[in-house]
Formats: sequence, structure tokens, C-alpha cells
Amino acid sequence: MVPRILFVLVMLGVSVLFLMQSPSNPEAFRFPHADKIVHFGLFFVLAASLHIAFRPKLWIAWTLLLFYGIAIELIQHYVPGRGADVWDVVADMAGVAAFYGLRAGFGRFLGQRQKRRSLRS
Repeated sequence: MVPRILFVLVMLGVSVLFLMQSPSNPEAFRFPHADKIVHFGLFFVLAASLHIAFRPKLWIAWTLLLFYGIAIELIQHYVPGRGADVWDVVADMAGVAAFYGLRAGFGRFLGQRQKRRSLRS
């Protein structure tokens, strides 16, 4: 139950951040593509919390987060001081891919490590 509540809180927090009229600290976005790094990081965290809370199949998680990213961009188009950008969705999905890629790689590493331990026993 706690992971699901955490996921909802993370999703609400991300939504609020993306739908604010302007970034709270415009100085933080002075270097090129800083917003893409934010999108990447937030969707990495969203993917992680979604996985912990529900353990969906990969294609379901990918589809849900893709539609969420697109919806956020469409809504941002109508928020004063914000705009829609297809590259934000690309950054979103790169964050999702990074989480699941690291998860898969880490899972293989743990699996190999456990095999070595069982062979030693």
C-alpha cells in the first residue's frame, strides 16, 4: 500500500512541477537543454515508483508513461509561460528507458552473483 501512495505522490508532484506557469528558479535553466535533464530525471523517478508500486509489464509501463508525457505537453501548451515540445517527450521516455535498462542490467548482475555464490556452497 505504501509504494502505491508514494507513486501517487510522485505523480502529483511531477504534474505540479510541469504545469506551473513558469519555473520557480529560472536561473537553474540558464544552460542549454536543462529542462530535458529535468524531464529525464523526473520520468526516471516516475518509472521507478510505478515499477515498485505495481510491477507492470514493460509495455504497459512504457505506454502509460508515454501517454502521461504527451498529456503533460498538451496541457503545457495552454499554460501561460509554458509550451509544448516533442523533445520533452523524448527526454521523458529516455528516462523511462534508462530506469528499465538499469533495472535489467542490475537484475542480470545479481543473478550471476547469486549463481556464483550457489556454486561455492
